[in-house]
Amino acid sequence: MIETYSQPSPRSVATGPPVSMKIFMYLLTVFLITQMIGSALFAVYLHRRLDKIEDERNLHEDFVFMKTIQRCSKGEGSLSLLNCEEIRSRFEDLVKGIMQSKEVKKKEKNFEMHKGDQDPQVAAHVISEASGKTASVLQWAPKGYYTLSTNLVTLENGKQLSVKRQGLYYIYAQVTFCSNRETSSQAPFIASLCLKSPSGSERILLRAANTHSSSKPCGQQSIHLGGVFELPPGASVFVNVTDPSQVSHETGFTSFGLLKL
Repeated sequence: MIETYSQPSPRSVATGPPVSMKIFMYLLTVFLITQMIGSALFAVYLHRRLDKIEDERNLHEDFVFMKTIQRCSKGEGSLSLLNCEEIRSRFEDLVKGIMQSKEVKKKEKNFEMHKGDQDPQVAAHVISEASGKTASVLQWAPKGYYTLSTNLVTLENGKQLSVKRQGLYYIYAQVTFCSNRETSSQAPFIASLCLKSPSGSERILLRAANTHSSSKPCGQQSIHLGGVFELPPGASVFVNVTDPSQVSHETGFTSFGLLKL
């Protein structure tokens, strides 16, 4: 009788690292990360601490220096005359440097303030336009003898000078008219210098009148208006006449302008 013997199969051997090794690697990783964070925090603390110590040391040196000057002034202590003179000289140089620095900064500040206060020149001068004979508000030519110094003053709708910056302005106008026309009434020829505020309200700044003349063929007469007025930003000025058909539009006879003071 033949007996068969079956050999048991070999047990599988685990190939992964043991649990203890995994725990050790985990703890080591946590330790290294904690060490790095702690080192970074300590470096920051050390840097701030060194800065503070440096400031305290400088403050202490300044205090000692001031005490030394005080002792020299009172003649106390064992400091020699030569040392006191040297210390006084250093102190005087220090004070002189501080005062010069303050003077330079003060001059620069005053210069900047003075520079900022200087406004650009604002001026305008325009002459009348013949196409506006029927309108009581005189029209001004956009070309020809026409001056606008900056964009801070503009000619709006050919009728009014508008300013964009507040200030004192000298405003003037010259209106020349032909006064020999026969009229039903003897009312004088009146020219008015008017202001239009940013809100739209209007008021008369200056007004002048001249009587009619009997000279022929035409008696040219001129009215001059001029004055200094405070204008807000966005205000406009214009010239109004009672009879625009009598206004002379020849070159140089009728003009209008302003100048910021």
